Amino acid sequence: MYPYSYYNKLNSITYKRNIRFYIPGGTITKEKDWYPFVLTFNDNEGFSRYAGRKLSLTIFYNFGHFRNGFSSYYDQNSRYYSSFYGGYVIYNSKDPDDPYGFDIDGKIKIKELESIPRYDQTRLVLPSLGCPEHKIYFKSKIDKIEYNIEYLGINDWVKIDSTVVTNGPNHKYRKKHLGYIQYGKPPDNYSGDDFPLVILKGRIYAKYFDDYKMTIILYIVAPNIDTIENCDRNILSKCKINYYSNANEKT
Repeated sequence: MYPYSYYNKLNSITYKRNIRFYIPGGTITKEKDWYPFVLTFNDNEGFSRYAGRKLSLTIFYNFGHFRNGFSSYYDQNSRYYSSFYGGYVIYNSKDPDDPYGFDIDGKIKIKELESIPRYDQTRLVLPSLGCPEHKIYFKSKIDKIEYNIEYLGINDWVKIDSTVVTNGPNHKYRKKHLGYIQYGKPPDNYSGDDFPLVILKGRIYAKYFDDYKMTIILYIVAPNIDTIENCDRNILSKCKINYYSNANEKT
């Protein structure tokens, strides 16, 4: 899993444009909470088809820690059930001055911002676990929007808290799926419905960086607001975004 993630990192839009986008892994805290490493995945072609524009999308993501051979991502009694944190970087390959998720005046486009986690969950995560297309569900509702937020020492972020109803990852094991390489197989003793609906809380910080010509989003999704606040305070707020000072830092 890590070699494939590293390959994606080397081909990411941030790496190619000499931008350091650092998101801490689970080792930054002393708790048994998140997987030790943040992983990277590029999906330029898929997201371009989905959005109807030529875009580059790099996804940085992390999920719950492992216990008994599988991630707490599957554990319905865990604070990290169906949880992720990480970042999205979107670059308009055809017209870099036309930002995704924002208009030219810097105002947010809610539908475009919402389409990114929607795409991630419904076209990448759930299919990788074998969830049938007809069963995939995703609906979000904005709870609060705050503008002109300072975050990571950078001004003018937009902070959005939301409620999301989507499929949880639990299901009965029938055959191997690609997602098992990351999260492990679902628990052997699971006997409930496959991919049951779950209510989650979500938080994103979004900003269009004119210097980079990129929209950057930091995100957390979890079953409750306490987990989000904890991850925000102890992990996400430790992220770093800047240009590489020299080429050697990229290796």
